[in-house]
Amino acid sequence: MGIGSKKIDYFLTLAECLNFTQAAGIHGVSQTAISQYIASLEEKLGVRLFRRNSHSVALTEAGKFFYERMKFIQQYYNDTERRVRAIDEEFSGYVKIGIGLYEYANTERFFSAFLQSHPSVKVDIFQYEYSTLTEKMRTGELDVIIALYTCGDAFEKGEIESRLLFESGNNLIMDHSIAEQYPDASVSDILRDQYLITNCEDSGPSSLAFLRETLKKEFGFVPQRILQTNSVGAQLLMVRAGHGVALAPGFLKDLLDPGIVSIPLSGEIMQYKLFKMKSNSNPAAAMLMKFDPDATK
Repeated sequence: MGIGSKKIDYFLTLAECLNFTQAAGIHGVSQTAISQYIASLEEKLGVRLFRRNSHSVALTEAGKFFYERMKFIQQYYNDTERRVRAIDEEFSGYVKIGIGLYEYANTERFFSAFLQSHPSVKVDIFQYEYSTLTEKMRTGELDVIIALYTCGDAFEKGEIESRLLFESGNNLIMDHSIAEQYPDASVSDILRDQYLITNCEDSGPSSLAFLRETLKKEFGFVPQRILQTNSVGAQLLMVRAGHGVALAPGFLKDLLDPGIVSIPLSGEIMQYKLFKMKSNSNPAAAMLMKFDPDATK
């Protein structure tokens, strides 16, 4: 980091790993150096930031508060550095965009049209799970996110602005080896027999609870055998290996794979939206929120 003090870098690292030896290794210095810097920081502040003994290291309440504030300052400084470099490189704006695990497959035309219409705006795109997207947008690490509509529920009323980008139904996908076992069976029969492989998180905008609610609404039951992955690649790998079936949005290009059988479902049409914090004053983010790729034709 570069906010003017190694002590802050060392403090943040130690606060996250709570291990002097590990923190020293991350920064390539001795454990003694870390200890001395932390002691110096505590002396300057006049408070204890850590409780430590021969067995453990833990943040004090003051340390927890200091960590939250300094982490924010670190993120703000890093963002400022990136924006300054963008200006120096003769970009007129800079916007950081987050997308979910699937959205990459249906946003290429949108981003291509935006970059052609605004060539002087620097665009960085990051991919995260939905809970991480909402948190990073809240802290300002991301200006705009493109995600499932349920991400809006993570914010207070009036805290964000959003608009619909596209809609899609879900498909049940499976390897041919599994499909051949059910020539006349219904989707419900397949779900009862097979593992359901999902990218849903334990909690958050795309949680297992949301998945169970969606399944119960469409099929009247929840499959007993559910396996979790954390990426589309891992999910499709398990499907192609014949280890189970999966629900995937209909826009996913991998559904065109001749080795995968895809069955469109008749349930809820999912909305995918652009989201931005109303407090975000980045002009490039505002441009992105209003951008219509069809208007450029």
